[in-house]
Amino acid sequence: MSEKARKRLLGLLSIALLATGGALLYRQWTQAPVAQADGGGQLAVRHAPAAPTDAAGFFPARSVERYTFSQDGKDLFDLLLARYQDNAGAPQTAVLFAKDAEGIASSPTGLRHDIWRSAADVIARKAPEDALFLSWWDDGQRIRYLSGKAAWLQKPAAHSFANPVWKALQSELPMASDQEAAQTVQMARWLTMDSKTALTEIATHFGSSRPVFLLVNNDMLLHLAELQAYGGEPLLLQSKNIPAGNDLHGDIAQVKRWAGETGDGNYLAQKEGGYYRVWSTADAKTKNTLLVRLLPFVDSLKQLPDGVSLVYQSHWGGFLSVYQIDPQPKH
Repeated sequence: MSEKARKRLLGLLSIALLATGGALLYRQWTQAPVAQADGGGQLAVRHAPAAPTDAAGFFPARSVERYTFSQDGKDLFDLLLARYQDNAGAPQTAVLFAKDAEGIASSPTGLRHDIWRSAADVIARKAPEDALFLSWWDDGQRIRYLSGKAAWLQKPAAHSFANPVWKALQSELPMASDQEAAQTVQMARWLTMDSKTALTEIATHFGSSRPVFLLVNNDMLLHLAELQAYGGEPLLLQSKNIPAGNDLHGDIAQVKRWAGETGDGNYLAQKEGGYYRVWSTADAKTKNTLLVRLLPFVDSLKQLPDGVSLVYQSHWGGFLSVYQIDPQPKH
């Protein structure tokens, strides 16, 4: 992204992030430390076979299951579980976002389905054959299956199954080996540590033998408890649902006012139906962590940390971003 384009994006940010629409997945997806209890009944799940065409990827799917999550008799969201063999003949699985059953383009999973399809197409076409992608493990599954590129993490370890969604899929998800679990611990540490230190460690760890990319998206804010369970530092983020009104400028002012009251005005906002889900950084340490610096918080967009280059960013307010790690970070 050019400097001119970045400045233009920053100038439009308040409107772009608040007006793009869509919704984060329900908070049953994970119990983040900043999330308030929703109450209600227990999360229930049912599953049934789905057509392989529902989960088309770089690899042919051997089977696909649709998992429908509900609470108090109301369906919340669907996920697809694709089983396939990679190019080495090893059996693999991938948890994917499904198109909305009713074809609603703005549904929580429908938006993510389209964003991931677009991103995977670019990754498949543009990333070098020997590229290695760093991400959280569930995103790694999507990268591998949808684009065919190598992902450093693809399997959950024990801590992930405290999450009720992953618990429901536990019998279907291959567990990480000891080495893979250690990599998950390392990834949690990098994402939650000071960005400069993290990028230096990543560059040193992987060297310059192959191009290394890092993929992040706003859903990582729903994984904070999971990151901490793997040994990551707790991120002191404030979060609130702010009702949407009929005046966009008034909504923006309300969001900015809340972000200033809870921190220094640095925020990330996303529309959730009739309200805005807003996150703000509560202290300088959290603000400078790798995850926050690479997500579209307003201050993060002003300047990237040294050591990475932005190579791809999705629509929906920059929901998903891909960065290339510089082999030798600048100082």
